[in-house]
Amino acid sequence: MLSLLKYLFTSKVQKRDSNDPPTPSLIVDATVGEQICIPYTQKFTRRPSGIQVEQVSSPYFSALSSFFINVSSDTFSQKTGDWIVNFNISRPDQQLRIMKENATCHSAGIYKITIKYDDGNDTSFKFKISFKVPQLEQIVTRLNDKVFVHCEMKKTCMASSLALFVNDKGSSRLIPDIDVCSFTDKNSGTTVSADAIIHVSQLSENQTISCVPLMMNMELAANLTSTSGIPVCDGDCVPDCKDNPQGEAYFPDKNDCTQFYQCSNGQLVSQSCSPATYWSTSKCTCVHFNEDICNKDTYRFLSPLLSIEKCTNASLA
Repeated sequence: MLSLLKYLFTSKVQKRDSNDPPTPSLIVDATVGEQICIPYTQKFTRRPSGIQVEQVSSPYFSALSSFFINVSSDTFSQKTGDWIVNFNISRPDQQLRIMKENATCHSAGIYKITIKYDDGNDTSFKFKISFKVPQLEQIVTRLNDKVFVHCEMKKTCMASSLALFVNDKGSSRLIPDIDVCSFTDKNSGTTVSADAIIHVSQLSENQTISCVPLMMNMELAANLTSTSGIPVCDGDCVPDCKDNPQGEAYFPDKNDCTQFYQCSNGQLVSQSCSPATYWSTSKCTCVHFNEDICNKDTYRFLSPLLSIEKCTNASLA
């Protein structure tokens, strides 16, 4: 599946400050649209003069955020944008807590908190905000001769869109005509989806359909890829006479190869082939048994029907 992902985007490299701490002291796994809390638990021996928060790197093409807060008392709570800083020098367990009300994609990255003192002796702390791996949902259904594919990934910052592929014995081909949607909501995060309708004549029972997220991390994209088989003709595959209200049409029975259905004046009528014959849609009539298609002992198709194909040129004489 990695071979399908060569179209992925290249990431923007952020320049690092050589004075930054080398490794984040804390990694926070966040969820898009939910609150983030970063506790800073260093014991203060004296009150600092200011607190600076800088986003020093980001995996996305966005401006890096930063803000500075003057410390004017031993205890305070201050809001800056959608960041909230709570400071309490009297509590040994949690003197400083920084929260972001709603995590957005641009929140991801590495941050540095700098505690500034009047004498110029600053201390710094580094933390990283990353997002939990999203779940990819794929639903493949069918109705008669059409296969409906829906893929969706919610609360994600990792995928820009989704692509659909049909796989057959190690090779894959892109499904070209798909509907792709993407929307971002402050509370629910980013959702990307892809939909396609494929006629069963373009598919075979041995093929599969894969939903592939387009993202920078090719290995993660391969792990998230969801694959489903082509649905065979099941309870949702039934003969339909609505397209032939006045004329005649013929359909196979999905379970019994010696049975067929006839549409006559909009009414569906069950019919049976004569002994030693089975219904052939390609010939639109009953023909002598072919053991590669119909089992003459069980009257079952050797390969499940992918669709209930219609024919209209029957020869039943």
